[in-house]
Amino acid sequence: MARSIPERKLIFIANTDLRLQALGFAAVGVWLALMHLVLEHGTDGRVVFGRGRVPSLADVARIRFRMTETELVTHLETQSETQLLGWSAESGALTWPSELMPDARTLANRENGKKGGRPRKTALNERNNPNQYHMPPMAIPGGRSMSTDETQKTQTETPLRVASLAEASTLKSLEATAEPDAREIDEVFQRIGPVAYAAAGFDHARHMGGWAIARIWAADGLRKGLPVDQIEDIVVGAIDRVSKRHAAKGNQKEIGSLDYFKGAVGDDIKAASPRMTQERRDAERAYEEAVMKWGREQMDPVKRGAQQPKLSDFLANLQRQSAA
Repeated sequence: MARSIPERKLIFIANTDLRLQALGFAAVGVWLALMHLVLEHGTDGRVVFGRGRVPSLADVARIRFRMTETELVTHLETQSETQLLGWSAESGALTWPSELMPDARTLANRENGKKGGRPRKTALNERNNPNQYHMPPMAIPGGRSMSTDETQKTQTETPLRVASLAEASTLKSLEATAEPDAREIDEVFQRIGPVAYAAAGFDHARHMGGWAIARIWAADGLRKGLPVDQIEDIVVGAIDRVSKRHAAKGNQKEIGSLDYFKGAVGDDIKAASPRMTQERRDAERAYEEAVMKWGREQMDPVKRGAQQPKLSDFLANLQRQSAA
């Protein structure tokens, strides 16, 4: 299958552009993926993340590039400095480089084509076609036809597609498995770290090894969508269970690090599901209603472009209400 003209230009630039090659092979792959993203979802070489059917920048970074949003923004800023692409952090707009953008003549021809274009001087019609001199006069062009009328009626009466409850649930599950940011991980780590240390019965003067494993437990728990209280209960329960089993074996060697509990805590976190309280159910129900309302507003040109609701905001609001 033949490649389109933009695809051939992208491959040519990736193989010959010294600015791009100076960044390394990994940057070349990221640049090609970004340009194909504009080709798939954009119009006239421009795409805005989080608008319409285009995913947000965080979702693109996680699903398409397997990296964090911060890492993808670093690539965008680095490549925009050498004009390999256009990037605006304020509007979230990504554009092709200037050599790939359609010129003014192409855009003008496209607009003229929408209006029917300029007819050729040598175009044949029923008046100047020699093969139709003997035919009776044809009907005047421009009349209404049944097929056109029925087609327009069908298109007008087709209902607009809005967000459904199933799509809201899908977005909720995708966000629940999203990568937590460093600030959230640090907050949970500062809470469960001392608790895990105390549950193991460690002495601060002798048992400082393996302290960082608690941060991994915090990240794994947040990645599963577990609340902080449930993560703390899982960690304390696993440490207590393993400590009792170690003492029952009559082992004289004491446990000297939190790493000893790594397997048990990790398995318990993997098997756990978010603890559903009535408050959490209310928060998730409010999130689903907000997503459905946001999907309906995308059909309205006035309200289109609003930020997509996030489940984390509703859960954070729930935690603030619980703390109050």
